[in-house]
Amino acid sequence: MPEIETGDILFMDNATAGHIGMAYSASTVIHAQMKGNFHKSNNDQYDTKKQEAMPSMANMAGVMVFRPPWAKCNNAEARKAELQKVADAISLGAKYGAYRAIRLLIGSSEFGPDAYGRFMKYRERYNKTKGTPNLFGEAGKEVIKTVTCSEAVIVTYQLTFPLEESPFFIRLDGAHAMPRTLRDWLKINGWTHVT
Repeated sequence: MPEIETGDILFMDNATAGHIGMAYSASTVIHAQMKGNFHKSNNDQYDTKKQEAMPSMANMAGVMVFRPPWAKCNNAEARKAELQKVADAISLGAKYGAYRAIRLLIGSSEFGPDAYGRFMKYRERYNKTKGTPNLFGEAGKEVIKTVTCSEAVIVTYQLTFPLEESPFFIRLDGAHAMPRTLRDWLKINGWTHVT
């Protein structure tokens, strides 16, 4: 498994739709799942009940790591720090939505008018409260209330980068983008598959 760095997107293939997470740091992945909502998992977790190390997404077999082309980005380190702030803001209020996972099967993953409308709503919510980030956990102050794994990562990137800043702004509808759809988008949009 390659070393991860902030902003890497991790894809784990499985029998269902796959799973997506984002490297929050070199030792932490943030991802959404039914158990834990949109949360951080440290690479060196320990299960005290079983008395053994627990594998994190970053060190599981078969995980693909995609890295954005940071050399094309002005102020890459500042953007990585902003990715962390946005991920923190989303994680304070977002819950995993099982019904949203079912909704992935319906509709288009293209970044069309409906996706743009949701993006603008989330951006407005984020900008309104980012000066007092602890408020994102309060009812009615969430950036987004329910997410899927791919949606959480897509929205994190969309709120960090300007709409026209390709390939950093992920031009997919997070509400309808399956993990495999995001993986395929990354492959064809200049992200490096790190091996």
